[in-house]
Amino acid sequence: MNSIIEKYNLGKDKYILFVYLFLLLTPWGLFKSQVAIFSSVLFVWGLIKYKEDVLQKLSIVWKFKPLLLWLGFVLFCFIAVLWSDSFTEGFKRVFNFHKYEFLFGTALLISLTKEQAITAIKVLLFSFVGYALFSTFIYFDIINIVGSSALNPKGILRFSIATQYMVIASFISIIFAIYSKNKNEQIVLVLVSLLSIFALFINYSRTSQLAFILILMIFTIIFSIKNIKLAIVNILLVVIVLFSFSQNERMVSKFNSALQEVENIYNNNIYLGSFGVRLFFNKTGIEMIKENPFFGVGPVDNRNILVEKEKSDEKYKDVIVKHFHSEHMEILTAYGLVGYLLLVSAIVLLIIKLRKQNLYYYISLSVFLSLFFISFANKTLALKPLNYIYVIFFILLSIIAYYNEEEKVLREGRE
Repeated sequence: MNSIIEKYNLGKDKYILFVYLFLLLTPWGLFKSQVAIFSSVLFVWGLIKYKEDVLQKLSIVWKFKPLLLWLGFVLFCFIAVLWSDSFTEGFKRVFNFHKYEFLFGTALLISLTKEQAITAIKVLLFSFVGYALFSTFIYFDIINIVGSSALNPKGILRFSIATQYMVIASFISIIFAIYSKNKNEQIVLVLVSLLSIFALFINYSRTSQLAFILILMIFTIIFSIKNIKLAIVNILLVVIVLFSFSQNERMVSKFNSALQEVENIYNNNIYLGSFGVRLFFNKTGIEMIKENPFFGVGPVDNRNILVEKEKSDEKYKDVIVKHFHSEHMEILTAYGLVGYLLLVSAIVLLIIKLRKQNLYYYISLSVFLSLFFISFANKTLALKPLNYIYVIFFILLSIIAYYNEEEKVLREGRE
């Protein structure tokens, strides 16, 4: 056994293997200081290992505009603390959500090649699929987890986090299958995608389920233009998903309750229930944006104002909540249009950079369309460890896009 292990590890870079381990475990959030410990080790070890090339490798940040815009967004979040009522609370909020991004972000940028970044995405996919299988086992009572059941097989994470993994895994696995040249691998990836879809629809989260359907429709339109066979497959999948959805009484009742909450607002002007309170949060957020459109009211202040509105408005009849349950509204109220556009521009430009690399282009669409749609009615970038996952995807896809550009320049130089 030892000889097999030694043979496998021969020539392997232990630092890169540790990076993959970090990526494999981060989505699960196994213990409180997990990201802190792994990020710190990766950062210090990386600086020692790549000490002669750190500055050269980090030059990607100012050479590659999406990364520069993302860095600009993070720095603007810190600047916005200056017009918060409490500098200390505002700085603490921003620092707590971004401090480890600098550590593991630096580690990824100085260590990974394009090929290793691709492998890293597959490691994340493997982790997501592992969680989908874990959730499925709970659903069928194969394993028991406190706080979970067949009716709510969320496992050890919030269903709002786990279902976002399942949406992304559903699309990334099928995209890898489309571009794989290995038949056996294609079969496995298709099965993995179906498992992820199944896990998504046995869990709660109307938002993630709707996001899945919307993204599927977008891909159907895209592939209808490029490949009629893929379009037919996508259309059939949409029909199957919608039919299955309509036959699930629990899910249908959840959407019916949302309609009833809207009727309650329209008829009685009362904000109550999961969907009803979200409408109240958005109404309050729009009022805040009108007053501070460009720079927002600052971190922490936006949530404090929301809580005050909930307490003072007699039309609000639910529990007091300290988050807008919309990442779009959260960022717009805290950082205004300036902060919001910095972040959106970084993501959109990255997708554009990948548009000629079909495999990575579709992967980027899968990830960031999930972020876009789910952010309308749920936490994403304000929820750990989910915020780290989206940042990691952004960095990995940036590495792939940047080195694609470098390779293109070299080829053109030789010609």
